[in-house]
Amino acid sequence: MYYQEVGIDKVYQKVLALTNKEQRGYITPQEFNLLADKAQNEIFENYFHDIKTAQMKPKTQTDYSDIIESVEERLTQFIKVNESLGGTPSSSSTFGMQTDIYKIISIEYNGKKAEQLNNSEITYTQSNPLTAATLDRPVWVRTQPTTSGQAGTLYSPRIAVYPIPSTTNPVVIKTTYYCKPTTPKWGYVVVKGRALYNSGATTNFMLHVAEEENLVSRILQSSGVVIQKPDIQQAAAVDKQTTVQEQNN
Repeated sequence: MYYQEVGIDKVYQKVLALTNKEQRGYITPQEFNLLADKAQNEIFENYFHDIKTAQMKPKTQTDYSDIIESVEERLTQFIKVNESLGGTPSSSSTFGMQTDIYKIISIEYNGKKAEQLNNSEITYTQSNPLTAATLDRPVWVRTQPTTSGQAGTLYSPRIAVYPIPSTTNPVVIKTTYYCKPTTPKWGYVVVKGRALYNSGATTNFMLHVAEEENLVSRILQSSGVVIQKPDIQQAAAVDKQTTVQEQNN
């Protein structure tokens, strides 16, 4: 499924127009990019909260008005599939995962869906022949992530799979997951002291186009703190609350 993403230049121009109204202040490109990243992450993380909340409510008969259907549609942009893991580790059943993983959807072990266990469960299940993982009933567990060992440490998630791969049991692992949003960036060049839009250095929001006004409202709320104008925060909060009420009616 494909959909139009939110153009960052359009959002930036709206934010500038609203903050500059009545000489309220000015948001620099650097400030906007930081606030844009914050707003996108908040919206993305709220998707999972919205699904959890919606699952507790009665499901409607109309797909387009169903919250879960709507959120899942907006999450399709973040679904990735990786089939590059596998082989026959010589001394371990662990594999390093992609660094952009936000949430694992499923893991398949040689075409069989693997069940996730926690570290306590795996200790007991693997010690009993009746509950130990098999090729027809594989399992996986999260393990200690590796790090870069540098400032701004990058954690690489790792998993362990069972039964343990061997020369007689090579394994192909297919991981389906939600990736982290790419960092948005309003690219620009400075000409005669002014920042002019540069599409070649720009990264748009990794969000459904329907989130445009939500992004504007969230960025405005944060920009009110940056330029110390509480009226901008209040106006953005009212606008956001009105939008939510309209969607819930």
